[in-house]
Order: sequence, then C-alpha cells, then structure tokens
Amino acid sequence: MRNLIKQNAESFLSRYPKVFFCHIPKCAGVSLSNAIHASLYPSIFKATRISSHIDLKASKISAQLLDIDMIMAREVQLAFHLSDKYKRFTTGHCRARPEIVDNFSDTWNFVTILRDPNKRFVSEFVYNKYKESDWMRHSDEIEDYLSSAAALHSATTYARYFSKYNNAEEIFANEDEAITSAITNLKSFAVSGTLEKLDEWQNKFNSHFQTRIKIDSKNSSPNKTESSNLYENKDIMSKIQNISRIDYAIYSSLVNA
Repeated sequence: MRNLIKQNAESFLSRYPKVFFCHIPKCAGVSLSNAIHASLYPSIFKATRISSHIDLKASKISAQLLDIDMIMAREVQLAFHLSDKYKRFTTGHCRARPEIVDNFSDTWNFVTILRDPNKRFVSEFVYNKYKESDWMRHSDEIEDYLSSAAALHSATTYARYFSKYNNAEEIFANEDEAITSAITNLKSFAVSGTLEKLDEWQNKFNSHFQTRIKIDSKNSSPNKTESSNLYENKDIMSKIQNISRIDYAIYSSLVNA
C-alpha cells in the first residue's frame, strides 16, 4: 500500500516542473516568485514540502551554531531542496554557483532575472537605509557608504551569485574570470533575462513552460525621493558605475543575448 501511494504521488508530481527561482535582491523577486508559482502550480502546494524557500531564520541559526558563513548555510539548504525528489519549487536569496547548476540543471529549471546594476545598487542602498527590520539596515550617507565593504559586496551581487567566486575581494582580484564564469553559468539557466526587458523575459518563460505568467508589483522603495536624487547625481552614479563594472558586464550579456 505504501509503495502504491508513493507511486501515485510521484506520478501526480511528474506533471509539474521543478523550478529554482534565484531571487536577486531588489530585482522584483517577490513579484516574480509569486507569479511563477501561480502560473505553474496549484496554490495548495505552498502548504506542503512540495514548495519552499531558503529560510532566513534557519540560515542565521545554522551560521551561528556551526560557525559558517550565512551564504554557505543558504547554499546547504538549496542543495538539500534540490535533492528532494518530491519538491517542485524553491526560491530565495541564494547563490546558484556553477557546481550547483551543473549538477542539477538536467532535472531542475533554474530561473532568474537581473536589473541594471546601478539601479539595483541604489535601490538596495535606499531600501536597507529606511526599512524597519534590522537585517542589513544601515544609516550611512551615500558618500560614506561607497567606501565601505558593504558597498563592494552590493556592487558584486551578480558575480557573487553566479560566478565561481563568492566574495568581493576575490571577484575584484579576478575580474575577467568572474565575468566569464558567471556568464557561462547563466547560459545553463532555463530562463534568464533583465527587468528592463521584462516582456522578453515573460515570453521566454511562457514559451519554456507553456504557460501565461501574470506579474504584480511588490516591495517598492521606502523612499523614492532619495532614490531619484541619487540617480540625478552624476558624480555619485559615476562612482557606482565604476564599482559595479563587473556586474554590469554580466548584466550586459543578458541584455545583448
């Protein structure tokens, strides 16, 4: 009886694709995650192990107890999720390093979207400055922030998420290799693209999964005035452009694909 139940469950789940949505901070990920799930799965899946996310609280606890980097704790969660034969959807702020994608891309559809790095940088800076939660919150003015380790971390987001390197220091020391490994990795994704060409991304998604996705807007900036002021400051934007040059090269590969 148990074997029959398992066989029926596996047969039922085989109708649905396996998707990891790599949620890059400040790239409309909340809206897209919800839209992807709604377009591919019954809503009841969200109440089961079939659908899940890389849990922030769990990764914090793991990092503290095991004395490991929290990004690594999240990657362990991701590998666990991707190894679960019953799971069909997972998402979160988590690297999709080449080794993970190479190992699981035959059975899982890796999906992501990138945003103009300068805009993403500004959005993250403003969001973290004015948000209510403590995680990553700061009170810096932009001039001080730009010389901080946090700024370099933010400016190398795409390289950290997709290249063979996982920290800003290594990335800046190996710029060409970081760019090349990230671009190569992204070519293995089932669906990737840019927020600035969202229609193209939607068409790719719909074509690949034979569905029709509907995207709503979530998580808007808590201070749009400051964001606008930063965009208009040519000196500041030039500095952001410089430290974001590696991410911009990765982003450009999708724009021009």
